Amino acid sequence: MVSRQAVLRTAVAPELRDWADNRLISAHIRIVKPMVAGTVLNAVVVCAALIGRIPWLDIAMFVGFTFGAAWHRVWLADGIARGRRQKRPQKIALAFRLNSLWMGLTFGILLALWFPGMPADVQLLLAVCATTQIASAAYTVRTLPKSATIYVACQAIGLAIGLARIGTATALCAIVVLMLASALLVRMAFTARDLFVTRILSDRDLAASARTVKLLLNEYEESGSDMLFELDRDHRLAGVSRRLSSALGLSTGELEGRTLTDLLAPSDERDSLARAIAERKRVSNLIVSCEGADGHTLWWSVTGRPCFPVDGERTTFRGVITDVTSQRIAESRAQRMASFDTLTGLPNRVSFDRVLEQVLDGREASDRVALLLVDIDHFKHVNDVHGHPVGDALLRIQAEAMAGCVEDSGLGGTTPIVARLASDEFAILVTGHDACDHAIRLSELLIDVLAQPVVIDGRDLAVSVSVGIALAPFHTDQKDQLQSYAGISLQAAKQGGRSMWEMFEPGMDAVLHERHALALDLRHAVARGELRLFIQPLVDVASEAKTGYEALLRWQHPTRGLVAPDQFIPIAEETGLIVPIGEWVIRSAFAEAATWEGGETIAINLSAVQVGHANLLPVIVNALAETGLDPARVEFEITESVLLDNSETNIEVLNRLHTLGVKIALDDFGTGYASLTYLLTFPFDKIKIDRRFISDLATREESQAIVGAVIALANQLGMCTLAEGVEEQDQLDTLRRHGCRMVQGWLFGKALPSEEYHPRREIALAPPPAARLPRARKTRASQTYSRRARA
Repeated sequence: MVSRQAVLRTAVAPELRDWADNRLISAHIRIVKPMVAGTVLNAVVVCAALIGRIPWLDIAMFVGFTFGAAWHRVWLADGIARGRRQKRPQKIALAFRLNSLWMGLTFGILLALWFPGMPADVQLLLAVCATTQIASAAYTVRTLPKSATIYVACQAIGLAIGLARIGTATALCAIVVLMLASALLVRMAFTARDLFVTRILSDRDLAASARTVKLLLNEYEESGSDMLFELDRDHRLAGVSRRLSSALGLSTGELEGRTLTDLLAPSDERDSLARAIAERKRVSNLIVSCEGADGHTLWWSVTGRPCFPVDGERTTFRGVITDVTSQRIAESRAQRMASFDTLTGLPNRVSFDRVLEQVLDGREASDRVALLLVDIDHFKHVNDVHGHPVGDALLRIQAEAMAGCVEDSGLGGTTPIVARLASDEFAILVTGHDACDHAIRLSELLIDVLAQPVVIDGRDLAVSVSVGIALAPFHTDQKDQLQSYAGISLQAAKQGGRSMWEMFEPGMDAVLHERHALALDLRHAVARGELRLFIQPLVDVASEAKTGYEALLRWQHPTRGLVAPDQFIPIAEETGLIVPIGEWVIRSAFAEAATWEGGETIAINLSAVQVGHANLLPVIVNALAETGLDPARVEFEITESVLLDNSETNIEVLNRLHTLGVKIALDDFGTGYASLTYLLTFPFDKIKIDRRFISDLATREESQAIVGAVIALANQLGMCTLAEGVEEQDQLDTLRRHGCRMVQGWLFGKALPSEEYHPRREIALAPPPAARLPRARKTRASQTYSRRARA
């Protein structure tokens, strides 16, 4: 049978056996002096007990042999420790075994010869000293189990002989106990040796792994783009890398010994990092900032974890720093794009709506709020005659003049704000006790100031503005209603001859009755089959091939003619008709796409009302099953309103749509209805860049920078980008250089009936779901594909 020692010996690689034996010898050397001191003390006690009872010569011989053996063991250990002897483990182990035999026989012979003739009290003392020596040898020589065996055996046999010479039954029982205990101690010594070897081998492997990891990390640091850092027990930088010192503009010597958090700008994230380091906790992708070598702010993503030093290492925390400055700049640009108008620099509709709601909710009972909507008269004529660049320049000039007028006049009240809501439509918020009077005076001032002739590129432009005013709480204290009344009064000013202001009056809401009539016609339009499905190509930038189409809804009214989507879609959403209309669009678009032999995709707009309706998923699943259309060819486009209204439920619906295999796109990105927060809320497959940023892409560097930032951000997030409103080859070339993957616009085709792009036999579109029409109901207007003013 193979012993455990033999198995362990076999487990140690041949080239490591001498190293392991030397580690065992070194472990014993560290406790040789305490062992020898105990042996000498034990010998002194024994001599004191035997004086007068045995001859002096015997005592002298015992003392001489004991001290000689003790000196010899210390001499061996000291020579090895000081390096005066070569570490040949086999020879050294043999020397220690001989020394153990020497020391063991010295005590064993004494016990065998003189133990029986001693009085009972001296016998007890000798027995205690002997067992102490045996136990001490098993512990202090445990890393050299053969030496321990010799030492224990010599003393145990000597004591056993002494007990046997007594010859009593008690003495014989003591011999049995003594031998069993000694055997157990020897076994424990061998076990201790096995455990020690296992531990030192594990420590060696761990140290080797640590060295390998450090080597790989150093290589990674030299070739990678990230920066590694290590902290010592005092949380100070150790082993500063050249890349880190270069980024901060400091030498490695200046950085050594400094705490990492001292280099960072004050922030909650820096405090969190400091607590994690102090409490030895992991951190992951913690964003902090600091000042770089060129004085600009750097943004870092810090990931790290505590580590446990081995073999004298002093590193207690190790991590990696990733420079995310470019991503932060791109995010900052996109965030500004989402809250501010890129052309004028004024707040956009989202920002203005947020401020207006805050002002209305936080106003005191005596406060008044006036909302002014300002529209540039005949602005479309300027664009048509002089071109969009001149029109854009005019918007910038008028926006600057408008903001300066509000600021210089002091008529804006306590919270003045000027925003651009749409193409040539601006909004001004006037607050305070005299808001009504100030609004009128400011309107008259704006009409005078903005009517001054403007010269752009040598062209004299005569412009004017119309202003509509609504008051809170005099007219209403609801945000949406206040904006509606201001819009109604603005239309009244334009209908009254322009270049004037009008304040809302109850009689001006006749337009609401018109909307109601349109809603009634729309309810019947579904049943009468007056809806038409148009499609517009979606083009791959690389190949310029039509890889898909977007389904666009049109209403062929019997008396009004072709009604634009932005006129009837908001009404459909308010009345709930968008649900059956949306079902008809889904079924018709699926049936249409199923006939396309090229396998092109079909993109369909979904409003917040549709996503929130329980019937949406069953309709999509049934339509896919009926048409046999591959879900991978289907793409649904949503706007921010889907995520704003009942967001958790709607996100769950979007996730279930994703599970079906269809794609989800975020529409109208950059118009103020798509913020970066929503890019983290849901993993969109595509981002659609609004046409406003594409129209002047080839002429304005600002538009190129913004579009480039959006495309770069989308690429980093693994999302496809599609630019809307591409009408010129220069725009396409610019988008291609920035890495945009898809485009849509008149350059490749207008929105037309499907047969214009796919000539074929007639197919049966989905029947109008008239039986499922709900009652008209009032809901908050949601943003949807009604914002598309496509052809």
